[in-house]
Amino acid sequence: MNSHKERMPRVESLTGLRWFAAFAVFLFHANQIIKLPTVYGIKLGDFFRFGDAGVTFFYVLSGFVLTWSFSPTVGTGTFYWRRFARVWPALVVSTAIAWVSFDQVWHDSWKRTLLSLSLTESWFPPAAHLVANPVAWSVSCEAFFYLLFPFVIRPLLRLRLPALAIIAAAGLFVEWAYWFFVQDLIDPKEYWIQLSWFLRFPPIRFIEFLLGMIAAAALLRGWRPKLNLWVALSTVPASVLLLWWGAQLGWWGAHWSQQGLVPACVLVVLAAAIRDISGRPSIFRSKPLVALGAWSYAFYLVHLSVIHWLMGTVKAGPASWTNLKVLLIWTVLGIALAWACYRWVEHPVERYLRNLYPRRAPSAPPAPPSAPAPSAVPASPSVPAAQEPQDVAVVAEQPTEVVLTGRGVVSQEFEPGVYRSTGSFDAR
Repeated sequence: MNSHKERMPRVESLTGLRWFAAFAVFLFHANQIIKLPTVYGIKLGDFFRFGDAGVTFFYVLSGFVLTWSFSPTVGTGTFYWRRFARVWPALVVSTAIAWVSFDQVWHDSWKRTLLSLSLTESWFPPAAHLVANPVAWSVSCEAFFYLLFPFVIRPLLRLRLPALAIIAAAGLFVEWAYWFFVQDLIDPKEYWIQLSWFLRFPPIRFIEFLLGMIAAAALLRGWRPKLNLWVALSTVPASVLLLWWGAQLGWWGAHWSQQGLVPACVLVVLAAAIRDISGRPSIFRSKPLVALGAWSYAFYLVHLSVIHWLMGTVKAGPASWTNLKVLLIWTVLGIALAWACYRWVEHPVERYLRNLYPRRAPSAPPAPPSAPAPSAVPASPSVPAAQEPQDVAVVAEQPTEVVLTGRGVVSQEFEPGVYRSTGSFDAR
């Protein structure tokens, strides 16, 4: 594959889908406070708990977008700095919000706060109680994925489709085997101490990021499966029903959600990307959804603080449909806070930080003038960039045209793992 590739088509449907992934995580946490009725003997809240698979979708999407937009024109150090600028500003402000919402004190929360802000939280057993920003663990997993990306992307892009398929199948097998093994070690009474430790282990969660990378690499090699977006989307509720039914029969633990929905997440990312590449219309590229997708990282980071702050608005009592009104209020306030964080902190601070670091890797120094050999051909400006030296590993996101969405400017970059905003600076 050439070291410089042509600008790839934007896959903005993934930005809109990001919002639904963040909202699914919101429903997962709201379900722990809000009680919904039982219909025909089925607790509706049992399906909300599958919302934590939104994190899985983030990881798959992150690997896909970074691979799809890869171009070896920015140094590895610049890549790392851009990732830091992408995730850290919103992480800091959301941690401050969580301190206020959860009424934390330094004595209880200092350790978890430092682990979170240093992007190392997922490597340590979680606390028995909620401290710092409880949802920030996933960002430390993303940081680990970014650390590995420059070393994985080049060999991955050299592989042909059969090899990519084998690695994808092996990765999925390893993750599922890991969870079958782990569930026998977990005491259900010690969920936060035991299950969360296994759930957040970065090397295992890297498999989901890698599957996104493999999907993008396959498309870059010209693979175009006939995959309808709406059929792919239908695999999500179908997988939820299958996982719920299997848990009722005792085939697997009730906590199988993020892992069981991995194939559906990959299919949705693939189908949405293929639809955008083909130029067909997609509702997920609409301006409202793209704007919500741009705010989704901030929404993910602040939503649990909003829920905890407003949990007193839910009266203790029997399950009721009226609790949906409370859910709507929480959603609106969460979006408003996410927009403010994005508009006043995440976007401008990221732009400022990115501009502090050189955008491009320094070009190779010109060869000293000398008389050409008799058979040599004089250098020509038309020599393709692919002939540049390849002994220095560099990685970058593909520069993308900007797309105005509401009050923000969004590109095709993702983060958490997710698309990123770009204005006058280079574009996750």
